[in-house]
Amino acid sequence: MKRVAFDHCVGWLHAGPGATGVVLCAPWGHEAMWSHRAWRHLAADLASAGMPVLRFDYPGCGDSAGSDEGPDRLSACAHSIVRAAQTLRAHTGVERVVLCGLRLGATLAVLAAEAMAADGGQRPDGLILLAPPVTGRTYLRELRALQRSWCNNAIPDIPVAPPCDGSCEVLGYRLPSDAVALLESLRLERRATCPAPRVLLLDAWPGAGSPVAALAGRYRAQGAQVTRLDFDEYPAMMRSAENSSVPEHAWQQIAQWLGPAASVARRGQPACDVPDDAVLRLEGTVERPVWLDGGRQFGVLCTPEDGGETTGTAVLFPNTGGNHHVGDCRLFVTLSRQLAHAGVAALRLDVSALGDSPLAARTMRIAALYGEQPWRDVAAAAVWLKARGYRRVVAAGVCSGGFIALQAALAAAPIDGLVLANLLKFRWDSCGGDKGANAEAQAGAEADVDAEPQSTRVYLAAARKPAQWLRLLRGEIDPWPHAAALARRLLSSRAGAEPGTQDLDVYAREAMHSLQRRGVRVDLLYGAGDIGLEEARARFGRHLEALAPMSGIRAHVLTRLDHSLFLAESRAQFAACLMRHLAASGAPVAATSTSSLAASSAA
Repeated sequence: MKRVAFDHCVGWLHAGPGATGVVLCAPWGHEAMWSHRAWRHLAADLASAGMPVLRFDYPGCGDSAGSDEGPDRLSACAHSIVRAAQTLRAHTGVERVVLCGLRLGATLAVLAAEAMAADGGQRPDGLILLAPPVTGRTYLRELRALQRSWCNNAIPDIPVAPPCDGSCEVLGYRLPSDAVALLESLRLERRATCPAPRVLLLDAWPGAGSPVAALAGRYRAQGAQVTRLDFDEYPAMMRSAENSSVPEHAWQQIAQWLGPAASVARRGQPACDVPDDAVLRLEGTVERPVWLDGGRQFGVLCTPEDGGETTGTAVLFPNTGGNHHVGDCRLFVTLSRQLAHAGVAALRLDVSALGDSPLAARTMRIAALYGEQPWRDVAAAAVWLKARGYRRVVAAGVCSGGFIALQAALAAAPIDGLVLANLLKFRWDSCGGDKGANAEAQAGAEADVDAEPQSTRVYLAAARKPAQWLRLLRGEIDPWPHAAALARRLLSSRAGAEPGTQDLDVYAREAMHSLQRRGVRVDLLYGAGDIGLEEARARFGRHLEALAPMSGIRAHVLTRLDHSLFLAESRAQFAACLMRHLAASGAPVAATSTSSLAASSAA
């Protein structure tokens, strides 16, 4: 696969010899993050079957330029699909194009197909709509329900006011008010015509009253050849990236539906070659795709427009959980660009098993995120940055990203500073007892939104909310897993140290002393209700007093810092801490105020 750029959008071209190409139209927000691995492997599967595939980030999404602010967001995304189809034709010479969209991407694919037909251009030869939200109002209702569930279950101790400007926020992503208004009125089954002669629909909620079935009937009545299939694997795919699985059967069905087109080779040569690099030049910054560690890892290096190598400082952002390099809510994208404006380079990294790295795994276990290879990958990335001339490397990570950065630094990687948010553990087996199953269960703090292991404080805060008791009485909550977890937590704290606790205390304290001796500055950020803070207190004392004698190790406990930094305030606090860390380390960032960086990171 090759990196491509067009109209300030970036993506990947998966080559194939066929005359029919496919443009993948990604879902929006958290669904794009959760399904990224499945989406990447769908592109690879279709290319292996002979079809060129282009997958890309919409404007204001992923690695592309822009933000989620501004008018006509949905129109801009639909237009980018039209341009993606043109780019696919130009780079490969395909004669036919099929648009394949997932969730909101399916809606955008329909809008793009209509625009292609209306402009007198080449309309798509087929549409593949995966779990399409047939009515925008239902889609928005689902998003708001997920946001309420997260607020009630993950952060009951942090009050969150719903937006009052007509926008919709879910897990840190924001649909502006005009996009919400458009979706409220959008119903695919009421569109005037079907914009493609062939349509494949995968129905995630089949059965009586299925809106996808109604849409299929509507398209058939408009003269299209329609195939509707069940999408039973959808729930297993649409989960946090650590637990998300590739829907193998569904992807095979898509390849089979496209099969006749895949068997036809295109005539002649591609209209133009794909450039080796896809450099994105933004105001004041330049972003380059890079492959490092012998081509095993992929990253995006963001530097000041004037070069940036002279500053001597680079920030390294490892993956958070199973997410790819952009980070939840585009945190690492936004921070990279703000840092480049301040004169500091940044590398958004995909370790070898994740994201867009060449050999990214098709399946995943949480244990793999905390294993040896990821921190070795981070160490190799730090070596790569030093080899490019950066005198200082600061690694900044969230939860498991912080863990692998810490382990790399402890293994003497050339890392000069660490900014670690909600570090869940200091050693993989730090749960004691069953070092495999228990450790993996606790590491699920980056797993499904409704299944995050919580601190005692969070469990008790949830129990004090009347709304939670009403949900319990309505049968919306299964109380037993939560009650059992809280009981284990309380009994454990009263029973005293578990087997191996003393060893873990020694390990964690010696780790901090080791970094202190080597001059590695460390900032530890914890939410007041985060389970990672309980681990830190178990190792360093209730008030983290064991860290006090170490001048280079600082801990910060913040009342409005959620675990995954979904809250804009949480991202702003992480950004502010990183900026202070860099300034204290001598990076020339003082001219850019902490508050302006924080405000930008919250966008």
